[in-house]
Amino acid sequence: MSRRNSKTKVGIQIEHVRLREERRIAAVDELRALAIISMVGYHFCYDIVMIFGVDWPWFFGDKARLWQQITSITFIVISGICTRCSARPFVRAIKVGACALLVTGATYFIYPDELVTFGILHFLAASMLVWALFRRALQWINPLGGFIISALLAFATWNINAGTVGFGSVTMRLPGFLYQHYWLSVLGFLSPDYVSADYFPFIPYFFVFMAGSYLGVAVRKLPPSFAREHVGTLAFLGRHSLLVYMAHQLVIFGALSLVFRLAALR
Repeated sequence: MSRRNSKTKVGIQIEHVRLREERRIAAVDELRALAIISMVGYHFCYDIVMIFGVDWPWFFGDKARLWQQITSITFIVISGICTRCSARPFVRAIKVGACALLVTGATYFIYPDELVTFGILHFLAASMLVWALFRRALQWINPLGGFIISALLAFATWNINAGTVGFGSVTMRLPGFLYQHYWLSVLGFLSPDYVSADYFPFIPYFFVFMAGSYLGVAVRKLPPSFAREHVGTLAFLGRHSLLVYMAHQLVIFGALSLVFRLAALR
């Protein structure tokens, strides 16, 4: 075989791998759409209570907290799955990171009382970047083992912002000096003066993201029926979830501002 034909064959094989890695799975898009719809609903309630001052005591209870956690974890796991299946994780990280900076800038200039310094987009961009940098090493880890280890680390560090790590009654209190530095809050060591209306520290959520990335290995092997769209509207929303996320707060805030302004005129 000539060198030219050999190069052509290798090029075709690489392109085939890229296409296989980037194959969209509609079921994942549809699940992501449900997560983004749930997130929009939660933020609608958040704005009504925290910004417009409506008295909804239930919003500060366990059920609302569970709603927020399930929605966020689902969103993060799906992001891990999609990053694992992506052939261009650096591009994904840069795109999400740019949107995160826009969120910070918008909240700083438009509504500084709700400033977002390290929200879910900041966290996802950082996680995607770490994945992209250490991709080769992380892919050597057995997917099942990686998923189990990531899940255990997420559980063990779930209360790190409160100063403890461990399982159940077997916990260890971390040194207090870790929680005295403002920017260590980004890692999970929450300092008293740290401010972010949306806060997703790197620990424990990076381990949730990694669990999703190892789950992505199994997702890529799903039968073709999962690649087909089942609910077109959900699949569309899932494909454009970043755009929906970036737009939804502006729409919600604008609509609620109009409603409350009209109500005040009566």
